[in-house]
Amino acid sequence: MQITWFGHSCFRIDTGKSRILIDPFLTGNPTFEGSGHTVLDVAKGMTHVALTHGHEDHTGDTVAICKETSAPLIAVYELAVHMASLGVEKIDPGNTGGTLYHEDFDLTFVPSWHSYAVFHADRVDLSRRLLRARHRLP
Repeated sequence: MQITWFGHSCFRIDTGKSRILIDPFLTGNPTFEGSGHTVLDVAKGMTHVALTHGHEDHTGDTVAICKETSAPLIAVYELAVHMASLGVEKIDPGNTGGTLYHEDFDLTFVPSWHSYAVFHADRVDLSRRLLRARHRLP
């Protein structure tokens, strides 16, 4: 397994079979923008995108990357549905306490102690959920 940090909360986890991008805030991320990488470089070969929560400095390039790669988005239900309304075509939603099982990794939704509000045109979403990833060895 290889973990690559792209600045702020954006990580890529390569498990061998899967390539998971967590919180793809790349455009506007000073660490990433000074790295010499492009969003398309990072997105190449992506099999999954996961969001810990809906702040813009976490969702960042999610829609563009999911569209480019056809990768499913893993996120708490409300956030996944919201991102689908913005153009994400495949979602894999979960809920607090639940675990989503994939071929060679699991993602568990755990409570967070971080503010979460996401502002929409007609409402504010105050859900509070984060993810925990675990790699399953063969």
